[in-house]
Amino acid sequence: MFKPAIILIPLVLCSCAPRQDSVAARSDDKPSSDAHNEALYPVKAEGGYGYMDRNGKLVLKGPYAGASRFSEGLAAVQMAKAEKVGYIDTTGKMVIPLQFGLGDPFSEGMAAVMQDRRWGYMDKTGKVVIPFNFEAAQPFVNGRAAVVSMVNASGQYGYINTKGEFPSELRYEMAMPYRDGLAAVRSFGERFKYIDMAGKVVIPQQFLAGGEFAEGLSPVQAQTPEGVRWGYIDKQGKMAIPATYTNAGPFAEGLAPVQMLSGKWGFIDAKNTMVLNPQWDQAAAFSYGLSQVWIGNGFGYISKDGKYVWEIK
Repeated sequence: MFKPAIILIPLVLCSCAPRQDSVAARSDDKPSSDAHNEALYPVKAEGGYGYMDRNGKLVLKGPYAGASRFSEGLAAVQMAKAEKVGYIDTTGKMVIPLQFGLGDPFSEGMAAVMQDRRWGYMDKTGKVVIPFNFEAAQPFVNGRAAVVSMVNASGQYGYINTKGEFPSELRYEMAMPYRDGLAAVRSFGERFKYIDMAGKVVIPQQFLAGGEFAEGLSPVQAQTPEGVRWGYIDKQGKMAIPATYTNAGPFAEGLAPVQMLSGKWGFIDAKNTMVLNPQWDQAAAFSYGLSQVWIGNGFGYISKDGKYVWEIK
């Protein structure tokens, strides 16, 4: 009820994201010390899904029934539809056996995984280090992860540490991962605001929705005279890019995906210049120089000049 039961392609996870899957890519993840291990991308291949490298070469043929992005050298996959999820390394070796209902990418050495419709966390050996106690679970960032617990028959968000403990008793109706030291949260009966790591309100509640900070900016949804629109705020809460878009994703590698009134997605820079003209039905943030884009139900990958590295299929 709190998290879509889908494991297929890596997509942006943000309150403003075009698609939100359980194995969604965190668009502002920082490159690891070995970026080559991260730069494999799920693609449609014969019989299911495989993985390409940054040059568009198919390097892991699979076929996998479901395939997520690589993170910290591992990726969640399914070998058959509606079957269990395991994790492969960049050679295609199954290093964590097929055993979970769903699995998220790794972050800070842990990945959120689901068993019997409950979420917990495992380490990179496959050992469960935080029990399956939660209705939903987000990635760890700076040692904190937003999770959903049932309180009086109501799902409430809070932040746990790497031991699975709640350092703060604060609870929210909605909470996003911490990025750049801030997180968008919505308390009951309020609009979205931004808090720091201690839970202190830094940007007062005022937004209809809030995304994740990256490169000093965060997408937010606001009420304007023209209707509900998305723009970007800086870390002081000032609207740095006017709210003129119908949807918007976080910045990564200097660009952010935005949706126009036409329904098409393009990419802007931090000065609000349209760098890649709107032409896609959906678009994800750039990661290691490539962005995943969709037309209809097909998807492919483009480089930062808008050229296809993997044609839409």
